[in-house]
Amino acid sequence: RRRSKLQAPHARSSQMQDLALDDSRHLLDLAELCLNRISELCDTRRDQAHFASACRALRETTPRQALVISGPDFTLRGPQGGHWAPEAYFQTPALPAALAGLKMSLAWKDQGWGNRKGTIVVRLMRRPPRDEVQAVVAEDTSLFGVAPHAWEDGLVELDAAHPIVSQAEAGDTLSFLRNAGGGGGHSLSVKSFRVELALRPGAIG
Repeated sequence: RRRSKLQAPHARSSQMQDLALDDSRHLLDLAELCLNRISELCDTRRDQAHFASACRALRETTPRQALVISGPDFTLRGPQGGHWAPEAYFQTPALPAALAGLKMSLAWKDQGWGNRKGTIVVRLMRRPPRDEVQAVVAEDTSLFGVAPHAWEDGLVELDAAHPIVSQAEAGDTLSFLRNAGGGGGHSLSVKSFRVELALRPGAIG
């Protein structure tokens, strides 16, 4: 086993001159800043994942990878009948890894009067082997609550305990739906929709 020895100034004691770092443990003794810097020097996300998977201490100090996706602005008018009338909004690309967290933000409002029905829905989708149809693994039917009558900003963060996050696997997608509400006169307007997906450290294959 190779050992590297530190060179001490003449003023230091002989004990300092004999100090050596064992290759099997010196990484774990580095400060968090040093570990983060090493991770930044990795050429690819795969290299960072391999670096992070070396041990628990490294996984905890390696910065999380994040993907940011934006949804298009829209104004949607609801149907004349019914109450719950969600339709497709947009879908993310396949996840490259399991999720560590999910953050979503937007500005939104409804028609500005009457009953409030506007909502945003997210579904975790997975295509079973040898099946062309995606299945719903988990769902949240009211991410931001109900749309207000006047423009407001909304922010939602899902942690590792939420089914959308905890059950996500590499290859899954997130499908977003929009519901203006039926019954006549209802609408839903959304702008600046932003999704930030935090990938689980060490989970990238």
